Amino acid sequence: MLTIKKLDNFTSLLEEVKKYDTTEFVWEFLREIDKNEDELFVVFKKEWKTIVYTVVSPNDTELPKLSDLFYCAYLYQNEIYDYYGRTTKNFDNSILRLHTHKKDFFPLRKLGKPMIDEKVDYIFTEINGEGLVEVPVWPIHAWIIPPGHFRFTVDWEDTLNLDIQMWWKHRWVEQYFSKEKDLNKLLSASQDIAWDTSVAYATWFARLIEQAANLKVSKNTKLNRILALELERIYNHLWTIWALWNDVWQSFLLNGYLSIREEFLELNNEIFGNRTLKNVINFWNSWKKIKKDDIRKVESLFKKVEKRIKNLIYIQEYSSWVYDRFKDTWIVKLETARLHSALWLWAKASKLAMDYRTTDSDYIENDIIVHPILWIQWDSFDRFQVRAKEIIQSIGFIRKILLKLEDSRVENDANHSIVLEDWLYTSFVEWHRWEVFQMIVVENWKIVYYKAKDPSFVNWNLLEYAVLKNIIADFPICNKSYDLSYSWFDM
Repeated sequence: MLTIKKLDNFTSLLEEVKKYDTTEFVWEFLREIDKNEDELFVVFKKEWKTIVYTVVSPNDTELPKLSDLFYCAYLYQNEIYDYYGRTTKNFDNSILRLHTHKKDFFPLRKLGKPMIDEKVDYIFTEINGEGLVEVPVWPIHAWIIPPGHFRFTVDWEDTLNLDIQMWWKHRWVEQYFSKEKDLNKLLSASQDIAWDTSVAYATWFARLIEQAANLKVSKNTKLNRILALELERIYNHLWTIWALWNDVWQSFLLNGYLSIREEFLELNNEIFGNRTLKNVINFWNSWKKIKKDDIRKVESLFKKVEKRIKNLIYIQEYSSWVYDRFKDTWIVKLETARLHSALWLWAKASKLAMDYRTTDSDYIENDIIVHPILWIQWDSFDRFQVRAKEIIQSIGFIRKILLKLEDSRVENDANHSIVLEDWLYTSFVEWHRWEVFQMIVVENWKIVYYKAKDPSFVNWNLLEYAVLKNIIADFPICNKSYDLSYSWFDM
């Protein structure tokens, strides 16, 4: 359920938002209306209901400092600063700024004039003392991924501080979605926002357009989407767990998970024609009708790999080597997770019962009951356990979906004309990193504003807490256990 509240001023906004806590804060972002005014959006989620507050204000006034109420809001304030040149009162100069742009360039400011003429440099934390060493890791990474800057301060082996700096590039994703009018091109582009999440992003965008055009989605289509989402969750969890064992060089375990993942990718290709499930999602209907032969292929693979996965989990749980490297490593406690509005693995491995599938209408309508998998020790071992158990859980969900697909009548989805109604629309989709949030504003039947959020946006900051008193050599384990997206700061 979506509620939109338009307020007259920032004073009213501050009074309204004080009734929410940090776990309910979702996002703060801005859009330029004309050369004189901007519109501020602040999004909350309370009891799985989405509440959006908006305030239109002159672009030469200071924004409210929401980080005084919700600590992680400082990230959104910095993003608004980088993109539009607007600041808050007593603005923090420790800015995560866009490195590839000139200091007086604000990429989303097209019409108006920014409040400031020049950006300031990012200020790294300095800790001085005998025996302390700074270790920069920048910007080239062993994996083929976007860049990030990590600067460790260590006392012998113990890490005292970590500064993480993102925002290295600007990919113009949001501008493209606000300018391109061909919805099919936008649906295709949505699959490429993050390389490992074709289904989640496409489902996410399709739902927005279906809302805006008031399109009815068939039961068969909803089942297909759940099937693809859960298959995507499985192969990504398998990939991440494989990467964990690679970083501690457990060759038996890593080869086991990698071979199982390859079998799932081959299954994806056989059924949907693409190993990573691209081009599976369409508006209002599913181009792929699952056949009985496809169902047999899925069930055959499940019988083949389910026992292997459970055996691998058993070996890991009782491996002294794994236990030594993972247990009590990179801990983020419950109160820290709450303070930072933590999402997904941070939340589930800190015993916050958060899983958007519990309220997803597609899951509920098809009797897919989701019980979030939680662990309480807050360490890397718990984060592995969440992933491993979710793989088994997803296999169970897919079995239910296959029975429904087999028994359901294949619906003949007729073509529909897509006419968007003017309004503001939001969408959440649960995926292997937890929720993805997306919003569009439609005016004159066209998308004029687009905004998206990956859980990595807030979760990266928690690494700076998890790292404390751990050794740098274990950083890859921590990084893989969270599976954060580097590219999300470069939209």
